Amino acid sequence: MKMAHHDSFSKKNRRLQGYDYRAEGLYFITICTKDRLPYFGEVRNGLMELSDEGIIARDYWLEISDHNPQVLLGEFVVMPNHVHGIIGLERASLPVTMALQCKAATVETASDMKHISGLAPKAGSISRIIGAYKAACTRMIRSVSTNPFAWQNHFHDRIICNGQELQRMEAYIISNPEKWAEDKFCINY
Repeated sequence: MKMAHHDSFSKKNRRLQGYDYRAEGLYFITICTKDRLPYFGEVRNGLMELSDEGIIARDYWLEISDHNPQVLLGEFVVMPNHVHGIIGLERASLPVTMALQCKAATVETASDMKHISGLAPKAGSISRIIGAYKAACTRMIRSVSTNPFAWQNHFHDRIICNGQELQRMEAYIISNPEKWAEDKFCINY
């Protein structure tokens, strides 16, 4: 399987080529603010202190499953300039099975790949869910703040394929505030 790359000279998608992001499974998500500006607060003594914008980002994250009944929310954290979270998708009241999404990440033919890559994000997909979250946060933050708030255009995702990976991602999220100075998203201002 190839991972699609995105750069300023390409229109290619960052998502895993041929993977249906509506598939039942667990996803580790990272969403950054534009230019990684610290709109959401600051880390003090290893604890995240949320600004008004950070409270909106936290509260709207917690509401994702209210608007998407197939979504289960796992660990998450709002950091000064990004949000990390685990989103689980389940279908037809079946429990989330991590092995399913890893096996499903294959494309049978090149024509399938071309067809899939040409479509807009589908309802119920991770892209649609994150897009709706970002749009709602942006509207609310801009309505209550004088800051010119914006997100980066894209987000990062990782398909979680097993229990060990899930535990590693959960530990990373939980420890993110206390390790902020080492974080790749940390920009010292």
